[in-house]
Amino acid sequence: MGALASGTAAAIGTGAFSSVSANRDIDVEVADDASAYLRLEGTGGDNADYVTDDGNDGTLTIDLSPSNDGVAGGGEGVNPDAVTQIGNLFDIENQGTQEVDVTVAKHGDNADLVAFYPDGEAYDGDSLTDSAVTLGAGESTTICLEIDTEDSGLGDGDELLDSVTFSATA
Repeated sequence: MGALASGTAAAIGTGAFSSVSANRDIDVEVADDASAYLRLEGTGGDNADYVTDDGNDGTLTIDLSPSNDGVAGGGEGVNPDAVTQIGNLFDIENQGTQEVDVTVAKHGDNADLVAFYPDGEAYDGDSLTDSAVTLGAGESTTICLEIDTEDSGLGDGDELLDSVTFSATA
C-alpha cells in the first residue's frame, strides 16, 4: 500500500515548477521597407513620382503635396469636391514564410476621405481599411489610392492624412 502511495506521489509531483527564466540569443534587424518581411515599394510605374523612399530610413512615403518636387507639371494637390483615383501606386509583398492578412489604419482629421485598395478591388470593392487582403508567402498586390473630397467642405491647403499604418497578421 505504501509503495502504491509513493509511486502515485512521484507520478503527480514530477515536472512541477512555479517559474522559469531562461536567457536565449535572438538576432533581429530592422530593414528598409523594400527589404522587410512586409515589403512596401513603389511600382516604378506611371505614378512613381508620388511614391518615394525617405532616403534617411528607407520608409515608403506618398507625397501628393506642393512640396513634391518630383511631380511634373507643378500640381499642388487633389481637387476639392472631386474623386481622385491613383492606380498602380505601390506594391505590398509578403516576404515572410507564412500567409498574412494585410490591413491599413489611417490617421488624421480627414482620414475617412482616403481609401487604399488592392489592385483587384480598386475603387469598387473593399478597401484595406474595411477588409484585409490575404497574401501567401511570396505573394504581392499592387495598391491603388482613392481620395473622395466630394461634399467634404475641404479647400486649398487642407490636410487629408497624417500617416497610415500597415498591419500584417498571420
